[in-house]
Amino acid sequence: MLIAHTNPWGTSQESEQPRNNVFDRTPAELVDLALSTLQAAGVQLTEWRALLYRRMNVPVIVKDYSYIVPDSDLAAASDILKDVGLPVSPPSRLLTRVEGDIHTKGRFHRLTRSSAPAWAQHLVLFPASFISLTPEEVSPAPSIHLSPSVFTTTIRCPTILVSRPSAVFAWIIRTMAIYPKSSSVRTILSSDLSELVDYHLLHVQDGYINPDEEPERWQELDLDRRIAQTIKVILRWAENHEWRDGEEWFGDALGAIVSGVGEIEYLPASDC
Repeated sequence: MLIAHTNPWGTSQESEQPRNNVFDRTPAELVDLALSTLQAAGVQLTEWRALLYRRMNVPVIVKDYSYIVPDSDLAAASDILKDVGLPVSPPSRLLTRVEGDIHTKGRFHRLTRSSAPAWAQHLVLFPASFISLTPEEVSPAPSIHLSPSVFTTTIRCPTILVSRPSAVFAWIIRTMAIYPKSSSVRTILSSDLSELVDYHLLHVQDGYINPDEEPERWQELDLDRRIAQTIKVILRWAENHEWRDGEEWFGDALGAIVSGVGEIEYLPASDC
């Protein structure tokens, strides 16, 4: 159950002035303010997409800050963000075509004064029904949305729930399976999976390396050893029962992709 939230700008009439100037703060500072307000109201937040991928060593540029919330709290959480001063942006027709459900399932709250698509940044709330994670698959971790600096002495939201790596890979494979191969969602998730394999599992900072085209680079990075170590990590996930019942084959599929025996494009799809 959510509790009544406290207006972060205060309750007096004087609070209207900083509230009106909400966009004088940086997007990251606004996210920090918003997250702390949501957490104080009892909203359970789980980090997702760009920040999570960055946490997993993918060198992604964070334009939007995405979080998962329980479906039952989504409307109230969105109202809280509007009270903080972050308006809801309507769905983009272009991004709806390009990103499909990855765009339409989110509720986008603008963090920037500009609403132009090229410049606008958002705090995005996703319903947990779209990104289903069990309590065993998440745990608290230090938040990374805002780094301490000379301009920021206190982080209002120091911790956030974060998915364990195996659950991230499982969600991607599970979700790819319910979309046709031609869908925009599957295309995006295929790219995400490829980057996570390279940057998180194999720790290859230059991305994918073809051993036939770059044999010297392959040897230089000792990728045979990296692949062997990664296979051990995936096997350990299975030993720790991190795959859900009926999804144990995810480990075999991921191991085949890592070793080069399998291809991401051959993962199950709804039109297979």
